[in-house]
Amino acid sequence: MLLTLLPAALISAASARSLAHPPVLQEPFTNKPVQDEEEAYHIPSIHESTVMARRIMHLSSISTLITTFPDLSDSDTQQSSMALLSDDQQLTAFENRPPEMAGSPIGLMEYYADCEPESGNPTVLAINIATPYRNHAAGSNISMHVRWWPVQTNTYASFSDHDDEEEDIPTPHTPAALPRFSLHGYLEPIPALDLAKLVVPACFMRAHPDSVLWQPGNDIHTSQYMRFVVEHIYWFGGFGDRARIGWLPLEEWKNVTMDEVKTLRLPGEPKHEKKHCHKNPAGGRQSWKAWIPRFGLRRDL
Repeated sequence: MLLTLLPAALISAASARSLAHPPVLQEPFTNKPVQDEEEAYHIPSIHESTVMARRIMHLSSISTLITTFPDLSDSDTQQSSMALLSDDQQLTAFENRPPEMAGSPIGLMEYYADCEPESGNPTVLAINIATPYRNHAAGSNISMHVRWWPVQTNTYASFSDHDDEEEDIPTPHTPAALPRFSLHGYLEPIPALDLAKLVVPACFMRAHPDSVLWQPGNDIHTSQYMRFVVEHIYWFGGFGDRARIGWLPLEEWKNVTMDEVKTLRLPGEPKHEKKHCHKNPAGGRQSWKAWIPRFGLRRDL
């Protein structure tokens, strides 16, 4: 009889204890490093994270532009968007878009270049008929997503032949551990004086030699150089126990110097300075000028 009552008594005591001391709920995620017995990660400061973002923008040249579709029933919106297009382009610009797509976001790959590094505003070559620029002209907000991925592989260092001495990141080859950020702002045309002063076309074609085909004045599409005026920056530095995640101050973004950008090393970058140059898709070095003779274009662009 005693043996039968003992388990029941233990269960009752445990239940009473749990009511007297309710379980502690898990604390919400905080951006603090996990103190490990073997290693404690350094969380980059706001300034360090901002310099990292500026270096990523400086070294990368591919982004995703995110806009939203306008309401097709708004005639004013249609006219605003179509006003940028020539008559023959307007004939082909209408889409067979479902009406319920109004207000829905769309993200598309877009070239950019860091042609105004002192301002922190990236440069785009806007083809007016392209969806992101039509949506923006129709009143859409716009954001630009840029990520850092130095090695195109999903292999962790512990399972690969990479030399850990040359790379400085806990999990060097997984995209989830690498930094990325989102810029929020608006587009504005770059004045002719700034185009000439900053040599923007040459800067952009150095990053994207193939863009020689759709430079302003081409025979295919109307295009123009525009700057993405940065107003807000959302930074996602990687895993939360070793990277900062959150909004970066605009003043920090603007005040980063090119000396800081050139000195800092990103995860996966060689620790020693190497001359940075843009490469063609085949992997070889190539100047934008090399594309010009192929298409019978002038060298005085």
